[in-house]
Amino acid sequence: MKAVRQALWILLAALVPAFLASAFHPKRPAWSEDVLQPGEERLGTVQSWGDSVLWVDARSRKEFDTEHIPNAVLLNLEEWDQLFPAFLDRWQPNQKVVVYCSSLACHMSEEVADRLRRNSVEPVYVLKGGWEAWKSKR
Repeated sequence: MKAVRQALWILLAALVPAFLASAFHPKRPAWSEDVLQPGEERLGTVQSWGDSVLWVDARSRKEFDTEHIPNAVLLNLEEWDQLFPAFLDRWQPNQKVVVYCSSLACHMSEEVADRLRRNSVEPVYVLKGGWEAWKSKR
């Protein structure tokens, strides 16, 4: 029994500094890493690409008309047949296309991006954090 007690004290003695280092060390790893899904990009990365990006707003027309990323083109699934030709007028082959919708919970951007890829538009990315990511940086 004495050996078990000693082992527990040694374990406790090791865990306390380990916990303190993980909680307060300036180079500690992130507890929850902000992982990108395939085809997703962060706002900072997209902004580093400059003005060559074609922004695609996958939200509703009402949300788009209220406010959108400057020079973005509206392209949502509800009006795809009417809006896709206008998208093609603005798009240049091999131009980076970044699709966004209203939030992390919105999956319209992924659906629009997938449909663009099926129509041979490449490269297409989804903005991580969507419209809210853009608004928080302004």
